Amino acid sequence: MLGCGSSVGSPVLGRDTSGIKQKDWRTRSSIYITLDDVNILIDTSPDFRQQALKNNIKNIDFVLYTHSHADHTHGIDDLRIFSYIKKGKIGCFANEHTINDIKKNFSYIFNKKNISGRPRLDLSIVSEPFIEQGIEIEPLPIKHKDWDILGYRINNFAYITDCSFISDETLSKVQNLDLLIIDALRYSKHDAHLSVDEAVITAQKISPKRTILTHMGSDLKFDELVEYLPKGIEPGYDGLVINI
Repeated sequence: MLGCGSSVGSPVLGRDTSGIKQKDWRTRSSIYITLDDVNILIDTSPDFRQQALKNNIKNIDFVLYTHSHADHTHGIDDLRIFSYIKKGKIGCFANEHTINDIKKNFSYIFNKKNISGRPRLDLSIVSEPFIEQGIEIEPLPIKHKDWDILGYRINNFAYITDCSFISDETLSKVQNLDLLIIDALRYSKHDAHLSVDEAVITAQKISPKRTILTHMGSDLKFDELVEYLPKGIEPGYDGLVINI
C-alpha cells in the first residue's frame, strides 16, 4: 500500500502537525502489486515519486487507472524513468472517460513532435476482463458520485477506491475474495465516497476474508479505527505490505 490518504493527504496542509502518529501520515492513494514477477501499479498519485523511493520500487510493467482526478493521476510524469528502465512503453489501462482525460490533461506526453522528456506510455480503454502479461484483470464499474469509474479485481483480490455506489452486478463480481481494499473517507456521509460505516456494510455484503480501508481523510485516526471496526476489517497505512 503506497498511499491510503484522501485527495489532500494527511495531515492537511496548513494544519498543526504536532503529535500526529506515524500511521496517520498518509500520502495519496495508490497500491503496487507483484504477481508472478509482474509489477502492477494502480494510479499515479502526486506523491508517487516519494512512494516509489520509500518502497524501493524498481520496475513497473503496467498501470491500472481508477479515474482521472488529480490525486490519482498527477504523478504520471514519474513513469518516465520506469519507461526508460523498461526500454519501451508502459501500458496504461482505464475506462474511456479516464483515457480521454489523461490525453487531454497531459497532452505533452502524447504529442508526437515531443520526442524527449516524457514518459513512454501506451493507453488502452478497458471495460471487460482482459489479460496483460499473463495476468487476468477484471475491471469493476463503480460510481464516484456521478462519475463512472473503475475498481479492479485480480485473482482473489479487489481494489475499490473513490466509491459512492456499487451495483449488484459489480458486487456479484467480487465474491470469494481473500482481500478487499475499499474506500472509507470519513465517519460522516459524503456524496462521492463511502463513509466508514458504509464501507463496513459493503464489506459485509462482499464477505472477503480480510478488508482494509483506504482513501481515508485526516480526521480518521488509525488507533481509533482499530478499536471501532469489526473483526476482519482494518485501516490501512502507508507502507503496509500484504501477502495473499
